[in-house]
Amino acid sequence: MKVKKIAALAVGAAMIGATIGFASATTVPNIPKSFFVNSNGTPNVKIVVGSNAAAMDVASAADIAVALGSLLYTTEQVKAQNAYVTVKEVIPPANAAKWTIYAYNYTTITQDHGINNITSWATNYTGLPDNYWWNGAAYTANYTQWESGFSVPVTLKGKDSVGKYSVDWHININKVELKAIKPQNWTQAAPPEQADLVVPVGQMSIFVDYVLYNYSYTETVTQTLGSPEWGTETVTKNVTYTAIGDKEEVAAMGGTINSVVLPGVSAGEDFTVFGKSYHVYEVGNGSFTVGYVGANDPDWFKLRQPKMIGDRWNVTVQDISLNQNTAIVLVTDTTNGQQVTAMLNQNTPVYIYYDSSGQLVWGTTQVPEAGLMLDLKSTFVGIDNTIMANIYYVYDIEKYTSANFHPAAGWNATISTYQSNGVYYISNITLINNEKLEGNPIDIFGAYNLMYKYVQKGYDEYYNPAADDFVKAPKNKKFIVAYAYICLKEKQGKIIEKELKVGDTLPDSSYTVEAIYANNIVIKPVTEPITVMDFEVNVSNPGSNLILVGGPVANSVTKYLVDEGKSKVNWYNSPGNVEYIPNAFGNYGAVIVAGATRNQTRIAAEALMQYLAELAKE
Repeated sequence: MKVKKIAALAVGAAMIGATIGFASATTVPNIPKSFFVNSNGTPNVKIVVGSNAAAMDVASAADIAVALGSLLYTTEQVKAQNAYVTVKEVIPPANAAKWTIYAYNYTTITQDHGINNITSWATNYTGLPDNYWWNGAAYTANYTQWESGFSVPVTLKGKDSVGKYSVDWHININKVELKAIKPQNWTQAAPPEQADLVVPVGQMSIFVDYVLYNYSYTETVTQTLGSPEWGTETVTKNVTYTAIGDKEEVAAMGGTINSVVLPGVSAGEDFTVFGKSYHVYEVGNGSFTVGYVGANDPDWFKLRQPKMIGDRWNVTVQDISLNQNTAIVLVTDTTNGQQVTAMLNQNTPVYIYYDSSGQLVWGTTQVPEAGLMLDLKSTFVGIDNTIMANIYYVYDIEKYTSANFHPAAGWNATISTYQSNGVYYISNITLINNEKLEGNPIDIFGAYNLMYKYVQKGYDEYYNPAADDFVKAPKNKKFIVAYAYICLKEKQGKIIEKELKVGDTLPDSSYTVEAIYANNIVIKPVTEPITVMDFEVNVSNPGSNLILVGGPVANSVTKYLVDEGKSKVNWYNSPGNVEYIPNAFGNYGAVIVAGATRNQTRIAAEALMQYLAELAKE
């Protein structure tokens, strides 16, 4: 009876989430899950302990019962109440812009070059002509003419921001050169098969305009009214729309400015410049004072856990008062080891800076070029009782002009500001490359790749309009077409996630969420012990599958299977084995867990526990 109680308690522990740890080198045969548990989650097995068993066999039986308990459940599908589902769309990297710079094909032969009687067509790379480069209007230029005249604009939407407003990048790329990987094979006739791009100094500019307007523009819209059965009428009308954009966008849309929505960037605002976030302290005539804003601002600082801000400042919150919303922080300048301890009060910025004597100090008065600003927003106790402070920070505060502002290495910046009603605003910033850009691809601020690609295809025939017939390629040859491209492509794609509830429509579809289902796990409690003594087993009809703990010396049921020749293991010399006998008792099977000694039986039990743990994951 004690054995039964121990096993029942063990199963109960498993049902409420007991964690098992074990390791064994014993191999377990492939035993189906249905041997241990029925499809409804109830036990399909009993554990048998010998009447002559040692206490360690009883412990092994209890451990097996614990592991078995992790299988005793079923799942049912139920409607989830007040639930949301998340749908995700993965969008691969896209071409922001693509320019064909060389094209040799039927269209460019007949239309761009006006050849109606095609008497010859290139059959290899060296036969490609040198005057199919893009001249800005047609594919009739040579390489030198293309390179000197290449000038392309492209607008990338919403790449920077001021507060809630997004602003665009306006890019201009001029006079791009091709540098063949194998220059000895390139005559500058056809495009090189492999090449790096070269953008000379000053030939790529990126313009960001922070002045935004509300503007209106008119488009002609054509509608078909009526139905085919009763007749239709086509109506054309002008429709006026309103939008927000910068001057270039207004001009591109042929719009009319109605009002100024954003006059630019002024002191006190956060904005981004070419993907980097700044907080503005002051704007002057051709200058501004800004500091870098952290990516997760405001950020959580755990008590007494140091955190780096930028690559210079190490901040440790030493004490937090939840009632008063205050915090004491230790700030270390890692470049020289100087430290200062400062008191933070909620929503009161503190500035860390060097005084005239070269000592690191703090204060609540704004300092034009402080190294660090900390602003305590709130204090909080986490689920694990961790005390945290939520701190907004700005670091490396400095005054910039066009001479010293370099938001990216290899680029010069031009800062444009203006004054209105006594207030200075940043109107726009332009970056121009001050170093030669070279490679394939060329990295653009870690966000885009400027790339070159050559494509060549072969065909067995071409159409000659003069003869109104197809011309077959010579034997073992193909007529080729060739293209060369330059493209500006995203480095990474986008992942768009949206939460939907019942009644919502899936994006870009006509499907509606009618119900949200969840798999509910139903625990099957054990209402009677599943561990029995060997003398309680009717081998003619045991009523369930059996797990036999112990060899023929300790367990009479195991001895029965050995005597019947159904067990094939030499248990008297076993280092610890798990034997599976599918039809040991007619329709019922058996698993023997045993070894030559009680310790080796324990090893076999640990192996079966591991096997049951893996079945629970299915």
